Amino acid sequence: MSAVKEGKKREKGKLGKVLHIYKRAFRLMWSEAGGYTALLILRWLVDICYPYWGIWFSARLLDEILGNRSLEKLIAYTALLLGGNVALRFIGQFVFTLADHKGYEFGQMQNMIFGKKLMELDYSVLEEERIHTLWKRVVRETFNDGKNLQALSYSLPALLGSLAGVGLSLAMVWEFLEQMREYGILTFFFVLLVILGIWVSGKCGAMHSRTWLECNRSISENCVQRDGYLDYFNDYERGKEIRIYQLGKLMIDRLMATHHFNDRALDRRSARGIPYDVVSKFAEEATVALTYCLTGFAALMGRITLGGMTQYTQSIANLIQNLRMGWQEIVSLWFNADYLERYFELLDTPSQMHKGCLPVEKRVDGEYKIRFDHVSFRYPGSETYALQDINLEFRVGEKMAVVGMNGSGKSTFIKLLCRLYDPTQGMITMNGIDIRRYDYQEYLSLFSVVFQDFKLFSATLGENVAVSENYQEDTVRDALGKAGLEEFLESHGNSLSTVLYRDFDKDGVEVSGGEAQKIALARAVCKGAPFVLLDEPTAALDPKAEYEIYRRFNELVADRTTVYISHRMSSCRFCGDITVFHEGRVVQRGSHESLMEETGGKYYELWTAQAQYYRKEISETSAG
Repeated sequence: MSAVKEGKKREKGKLGKVLHIYKRAFRLMWSEAGGYTALLILRWLVDICYPYWGIWFSARLLDEILGNRSLEKLIAYTALLLGGNVALRFIGQFVFTLADHKGYEFGQMQNMIFGKKLMELDYSVLEEERIHTLWKRVVRETFNDGKNLQALSYSLPALLGSLAGVGLSLAMVWEFLEQMREYGILTFFFVLLVILGIWVSGKCGAMHSRTWLECNRSISENCVQRDGYLDYFNDYERGKEIRIYQLGKLMIDRLMATHHFNDRALDRRSARGIPYDVVSKFAEEATVALTYCLTGFAALMGRITLGGMTQYTQSIANLIQNLRMGWQEIVSLWFNADYLERYFELLDTPSQMHKGCLPVEKRVDGEYKIRFDHVSFRYPGSETYALQDINLEFRVGEKMAVVGMNGSGKSTFIKLLCRLYDPTQGMITMNGIDIRRYDYQEYLSLFSVVFQDFKLFSATLGENVAVSENYQEDTVRDALGKAGLEEFLESHGNSLSTVLYRDFDKDGVEVSGGEAQKIALARAVCKGAPFVLLDEPTAALDPKAEYEIYRRFNELVADRTTVYISHRMSSCRFCGDITVFHEGRVVQRGSHESLMEETGGKYYELWTAQAQYYRKEISETSAG
């Protein structure tokens, strides 16, 4: 007994949770697309009413033809039948056209909901694997599988339409039941059998729908993986590796494995679902046949007219269909609640970083002092510290090089400095104030960054550099010139309107790795922020282009604070201040000369290792 009570308690709790989810979902849908929702409900109501108009007036018309044959009534019934059908069809088509147009806007609205949420989330949250997987799954379920608000926009109007159809059907057969009351036991058994037929048809129809929904849920996660492989095929930049290393067969085999999984799931769904569908249809047809038998008997006994017989049989058939459809929509909504729960889990993902409100001081003298005070950091979900007990200080105008081996924490240091992450321990201050207290967007505006894995966008050259549709052409051209892109600009008609890449424009220009890195440098220069952070900014440049960047380095960054990360030790000599990272810690700091005097230090080790390689390469070249 306790197990039964516990089960009922869980079901009650589940129902309350589902109702809460749909209350929120409906509010969101109504606030964002109330007109679309109203049109869908109206469309379903018109579609449901249409057959009942025909049923009722066809029955009156048939009775009049077989009865008094009054010309006035025949004309009136015919006019009402045809006129009503035309009017309902016109209204239905008009509402359908409006709803179709609003449906496009509804899709765009959902895109905007996802887009806004994506922009609001902290970068640190976006890098979490759980959020990344949740994001891909929810987007796929919304736009590919038609779940979440999309399913609600269909199922809710369909359910309301079904309930309206049930009401109209009962209204049309009630007169028949009243007339058959004198047959007592016969009418009782008829009603009982009809209810049983409706229950079996609706129950089996709902089970068929449930089987399909369970199947769809099982393959949804697998389809995310399948879409990932399809993205590989569509990404032409991966085409080189796929062909050189002959990965095509491996990719195809893995893609086919996802297809086989889906095929097996669909086969299981068919094996389980077909019997339910057959029984549902059989129960529906048997109930309709029983209705014909009783209404035919009543017609023979003179209790109802022939028109009444057609009205009652068609109404009961529609009653069964509407109840079955309503039941299926309830099942669909019940399953969709699980999708909506994930949907709201994504939308409710909080931004964990504290967003202060203190405005950044606009200093006339440009004096900004950044200090790392015992800062340690580890990435979310990791037990290993990427940075440990970092203590650093630098001012505007200083140029600091950060060196170290791969994985020593250099790029993580940059992410903390421009506040893509907050420290796990310790504090970063600017002019003595915790940077978390500053307005987040204002603080970010202080930095121009060229990341090691920088990205350009499928937009014009001018928009990529200025990061805006509206910009001063002279400023952009000056930044491009400082980055060494004069020849590139001239070769493309000296036009800042040259589109990069072909994602959105078939005439877009595919830039080389070196050209892309120079454009990223020009973007950092164009922003004019007081801090410039450069993470391997010349990695894709040829030696001549790299030399030109170094030669004009002071012109590029002017008097701005610059933090420069590089694996090439020789490129750090133009910085008077060099910080050496090793295993997440700052192990040395000083000028090149002072660090080279510490022959047991990490900097000396890295410098001499690279120098020996270059000397060996030069000697082998000379000997050859």
